[in-house]
Amino acid sequence: MINKVGYTLLILVCIQILNQFLIFTGSALERTFGSGFQNPGIVVGVYQQTVQAVTGIVLYRWIFKKGIRDLGVNLRNKKLSMKFFYIFALLWFSIIVLYVSAIYFFFPSAWVVMKAIELPQTNRMIARLLFQSFFPGMGEEILFRGLIINLLSAFVFTKFRQSRASKFGIIVLSSTYFAVAHIYFTLVPLQITHIDYLQIIMALGCGAFYAIVYLKTNSLLAPFLAHNFSNTTSTLCGYIISGL
Repeated sequence: MINKVGYTLLILVCIQILNQFLIFTGSALERTFGSGFQNPGIVVGVYQQTVQAVTGIVLYRWIFKKGIRDLGVNLRNKKLSMKFFYIFALLWFSIIVLYVSAIYFFFPSAWVVMKAIELPQTNRMIARLLFQSFFPGMGEEILFRGLIINLLSAFVFTKFRQSRASKFGIIVLSSTYFAVAHIYFTLVPLQITHIDYLQIIMALGCGAFYAIVYLKTNSLLAPFLAHNFSNTTSTLCGYIISGL
C-alpha cells in the first residue's frame, strides 16, 4: 500500500513539473512568432492541451493496460452526462450573473478596470472562443480527471466503490490538485510567479463537480462539455463587459 501511494505521489509530482514545463516552453514558443503572426497564444494553447491529453492517455495505457474508452473517452451514460451538463450550465450562468452584479454594484473601481480592458481584433476573439470551446476540456479532463482519478482510486482509495469516505477523498484530492495546477511557479529559484485566488477557488469548485460527475458516469463527456462551457462563457463575458 505504501509503495502504491509513493508511486502515485511520484506521478503527481511529475505531472506538476510537466505543467510548469509546458508554461515555460509555451512562453518561449510564443516569443518565436513574429509580430505579424496571428493568434500565437492559440497555437501555444493547442500545443499545451495536446501534450496534456497525450500524456494522460499514454500514462493510463502504460499503468492500467486499458484503452481510452475505459479512461472515459466514451459516450457511456450519455443521458445522465447531459443531465449533469445542463445542471452545471445553469449553475455556472447563475454564478456569472451574481459575480458580475456584485462587481458592478459593490466594487465600482474593479468594474472600471474590467471595462477598460481593450478588446482584441474580431478574428482573435473568434479564434479564442473557438479554442476555449474545445481544447481545455480535451487536455485537462483527460489528465486531471481521467488519469488522476483512476490513479487515486486504484492505488490510494482502493475501496472507493464501497466507501463514501473514499469517494469524498478522491473528489477532494483530485480537485485540490487541479486547483494547485493553476498556480505557476519556477523551480530555480523556487518561487510562485502567478496566483489568482479567484481562479483557484473556481478551479477547486469546478474540479469537484467534474470529479463527481466522472465517478457517477464513468465518462468524460459531461466534464468535457462543462469545462469548455465555463471557459467559453467566461471569456465571452469579459468581451461583452469590455465592449460596453
